[in-house]
Amino acid sequence: MATYPIGVNTVLNGILPPPGGTEFYNYTEYYVANKFAGADGKSSVPGFHSEVFVDAPRVVHTWGATLGPFTLSTGVVVPLFHLHVDVPGASGTRSALGDIIVHPLMLGYSNPSHTFFAFFSPDVGLPTGSYSVNRVANTGLNTYAFEPNLAVTWFPSPEWELSGFAQVEFNSPNHATNYHSGAVASFDYLIGYSITQKVQVGLQGYFLKQISDDTVNGQIAPNDGFRGQAIGIGPQLRYTWGPGAAIAFKYQHEFAVRNRPQGERLWVEFAFPFR
Repeated sequence: MATYPIGVNTVLNGILPPPGGTEFYNYTEYYVANKFAGADGKSSVPGFHSEVFVDAPRVVHTWGATLGPFTLSTGVVVPLFHLHVDVPGASGTRSALGDIIVHPLMLGYSNPSHTFFAFFSPDVGLPTGSYSVNRVANTGLNTYAFEPNLAVTWFPSPEWELSGFAQVEFNSPNHATNYHSGAVASFDYLIGYSITQKVQVGLQGYFLKQISDDTVNGQIAPNDGFRGQAIGIGPQLRYTWGPGAAIAFKYQHEFAVRNRPQGERLWVEFAFPFR
């Protein structure tokens, strides 16, 4: 399991607010899965069904001080969940706060021609989400997460955008269950083409691969450490209505999933600057 919502970062990934600027972002996702894939990719939980609706506001502020071509930013993401889960013999529904993600210090960069943007951020996930070991549906993981990541956006020409977001997530043990999820590497991407100055179409998606074993009471979890993986891909449409203000619609189909739910994701994401 991971705190980071895979597939979210496919829009101008490497661009932060300018020095002294503050940007508001909002990410809305609907995810539905009717299959929990096992280690062989086949359904491993008969009757499994999961629906997740999440709305996650995010605020990022870039401080006025700069270090040459580098900027310093701080931000926070506060996810709100509505979750329903069915498993054999049990089901649950929960609407509650999720695990908050903090960007304590994002180090940003832009080249002089403003065709290449990047930032590095050592994000931290906090166990603020609703959790009970006796519930099927939980909006939190009951763990802390360390999520170092690198985001990049490159404009090889005025029409084309190539963006990527690479991250590794390390979670603390869940002390309520003595279960410790392994480290998860993920990569979100976009290949975008601007039809006009305001309208962009693109192909986007994600890759996720667990790189270390889950453990239970210090022992490797069954099914070779219960390592998860997933690939998602789909179209994206972005409309820009002003400087720093845009809305994006996207769909992601999952495949090659192992030891995770397998489903479909719909997103609506928008952003605008605070003046």
